[in-house]
Amino acid sequence: MRAIKFDTNREATVVEIERPEPRPGQVVVRVTSTGVCGSDLSALSGHHLFRKPPLISGHEAGGIIDAVGEGVDGFDIGDRVVIDPQKPCGECDFCERGLYHLCPQKVMLGVAEWDGSFADFVEVPAYTLIPAPDGVADEHLALAEPIAVAAHAVRQLAEKSYQTALVLGGGTIGSLITRVLSDNGVVVTVSEPREFLHPKLKDLGASTVAVPGEIEPESKFDVVFIVASIAQLVQTALDHLKPGGSIVQVAVFNEEVPIHIGKLQVAEQSFHGTAMYQKEDFARALELLAKYADLPDLLISKITSLEEGAPLITGMAKKGPGEILKLILVP
Repeated sequence: MRAIKFDTNREATVVEIERPEPRPGQVVVRVTSTGVCGSDLSALSGHHLFRKPPLISGHEAGGIIDAVGEGVDGFDIGDRVVIDPQKPCGECDFCERGLYHLCPQKVMLGVAEWDGSFADFVEVPAYTLIPAPDGVADEHLALAEPIAVAAHAVRQLAEKSYQTALVLGGGTIGSLITRVLSDNGVVVTVSEPREFLHPKLKDLGASTVAVPGEIEPESKFDVVFIVASIAQLVQTALDHLKPGGSIVQVAVFNEEVPIHIGKLQVAEQSFHGTAMYQKEDFARALELLAKYADLPDLLISKITSLEEGAPLITGMAKKGPGEILKLILVP
């Protein structure tokens, strides 16, 4: 079968690899769509923490079950599914409490030890699968994973009451957080430097979209989401946060950022981290995909094959994504 391999020379190329056969408890999924994530680009450029080439990358995926291993119940050949790309240990305290996304021994799809979804087929444990609704097209199933990231980020504030939100960064995840928040009835302001994204962000539910620096200094919000890996945004978030408000850190930082804890304390503000997702976040993602028919068109910049996608990924890793918001591969 075909797959896109990331090599140590920072090139993505299509190669032939052995087609997987399902082991007990596993299924083989024929990939109908797989999304290119910023972490894939980081892996190819050699900067990712644990995705180290050579590897078959890809973790945003959906498809059709092609083969079922022994001991699998509840899924059959031909079922349409999306993949929760996490393989936890199943034995630690976090796993036992249902917090499998925090498992310290967890393995992610698309690392050297677990071939990812940039391929015709992928083998995954049956417990990673979520049934896909009929209302979501095969080529859009990969969007469930990034939407689940956004749903999980918003769910960090499930116990809080809030009416206004500032989203710092309007890329794929910032766009999706905007969609989730607006669907919840929240008034959303987005700060995004790339002006070509502003109309999309409005269509996704933002009430106001501005380039950085245009938001009035006195504007305050109940919650602020940091969705771009720029250290200065932490201070921006604090500057625009109401007393009693909350910050949610979504973007990945590889550096220490100082925070004046005393000011957080006096204003009774909170700072939340968010990482990954759980099954309920995928359920919410699929609900939104079925509800908003225009969501795929607003998010997807290009749908292409593995052969055309490989050089595109190489270029994006070297030069940045440019005007591509979301690239989807259809093997």
